[in-house]
Formats: sequence, structure tokens, C-alpha cells
Amino acid sequence: MTNHLDEDGLAFFNRLSGHLEIKLSEPPVRIAENLLNVKAPSTAKIEEISLELRVFEKGNSRGLTEDELNRVVLHEKSIKMRGEEGDDVEHEAPNGKHFTVRDLANAVAKTERMTRDKTEWFGGIDVHHVYFEGIHLEEDGVWSIAWGS
Repeated sequence: MTNHLDEDGLAFFNRLSGHLEIKLSEPPVRIAENLLNVKAPSTAKIEEISLELRVFEKGNSRGLTEDELNRVVLHEKSIKMRGEEGDDVEHEAPNGKHFTVRDLANAVAKTERMTRDKTEWFGGIDVHHVYFEGIHLEEDGVWSIAWGS
């Protein structure tokens, strides 16, 4: 698949800060008393996932404007995305023509809703690597999502 992207739009999208909110059936627990890092209990299930993207500039963060959310990034009818684990997830452009920042943010969240339960970190679902670090086109034509901690 040939991807027709707006390079400035993709650069803007990949500079956004984001945090994946994962609601579990059981609360996460600290890995160790002296660490803030948490892990999901091995029996916990994902109930809900959401992603909020923000612009970080001049030492502050702010929500995106409507113009920023509507900025076109990819001129494709469909794309595939890959999270940390699991199958690739195909996404159709809502308007059948292209993906905006809003559309890609929704696709990232949907991909994680469909695949995050296949991750494993300290015996449970990975709830630690939740800071959005952009999307990158792999050689096989699938966009991989990068997550940091």
C-alpha cells in the first residue's frame, strides 16, 4: 500500500503529547513500595481505553483546536495500525478520503482497545507504557504505534 501523507501533518501529529487511559476491572498495584510504577493484576481485564492528545509548547500543554484536530495527515481510504502486541487493525477513513489528526487519534485508541489485552508487563496487561510517542510506517505498510513510560 502506498501511503500519501502530508509530511508536515505527520510531523505535527507525532509531536503531540498523549496519555492512554486504561480502565481495568481491578485497580493497578505498585510494582514496589518505593516506586510509582504500577502493574495490572494478572486477573484484571480492560473495561475501557481512551486517548487524549495535547499540544506541548513553551513549557505548557493545551488541548487541540478544531483546526488542529481537522488537519489532514494521511490521504488514504484505509490504513492498518499495530500496537505493541496482537494483530494489525484496519481502519477506514471516516470520510472515505483521508485521515485527520482526530481520525488518527481515534484509530490509535481503537487499535489499543482491540490489542492491548495481548500485552504483558510484570504478569498483567501493560498499563505502564501509555505515553504516546507517535506512529511510524513499517516496511510492511503497517503504521506502528510507539509508547513510552
